[in-house]
Amino acid sequence: MGYLLLFFLGGPVVLAIGNLVLGPIFNKKVPLRIHFRSFIVATAIYLICAGLFYYFILSHYFHF
Repeated sequence: MGYLLLFFLGGPVVLAIGNLVLGPIFNKKVPLRIHFRSFIVATAIYLICAGLFYYFILSHYFHF
């Protein structure tokens, strides 16, 4: 169960660190709202793909 939670939360945490912490530090010309929008779009795409991956492939291995 812990691995499944890590699967769905690990990606957005990495995206948040990259877009909201490291992005503004290394690229000061881009406004923070652009970094935040990039984080939201990337997180949505990740969660949709992770959900489909879980539904079609991993659901056969995890029976709750």
